[in-house]
Amino acid sequence: MERQRERGAARGRVYDPAAARRWKAKHRLARYGLTREAFGWLLERREGACGMCRIPFEEGQLTFVDHDHACCPDEKRSCGDCVRGLLCLRCNTGLGYIEHMGEMARAYLDGVSTLPALW
Repeated sequence: MERQRERGAARGRVYDPAAARRWKAKHRLARYGLTREAFGWLLERREGACGMCRIPFEEGQLTFVDHDHACCPDEKRSCGDCVRGLLCLRCNTGLGYIEHMGEMARAYLDGVSTLPALW
C-alpha cells in the first residue's frame, strides 16, 4: 500500500483517503456481483442489521457479503445471483464453520443417537 502511494506521489498524484475508500468499496461490491443500489437494498431489507444476529451495523463496521458457496466456490467472489445477505464478522465466521463442518457434525450426531445408553 505504501509503495502504491509512493508511485502515485512520483507521478504528481495526491493520496485521497476518501477516494481510496470509495474505490475499495466499489470494487469489493463488484467482486460479489453487486451494485451500490443492490447493497443498499440488502442493508435496507434487514433494517441496517446483520442478517443472522440482527444486531445493527455500526458506522465503519465491516459488512460481509454472504453467498452460496455451492454456486460460487471462490470465497471472495460471487456471480451475484447467489448472494444471501449481509453479515457481521462474528456471524460470517460462525456460518463458515457451520457450512464446512456441517456434514461431519451430522454424521457424528447420527452415530451418537444410535449408541446404546451407558447408564
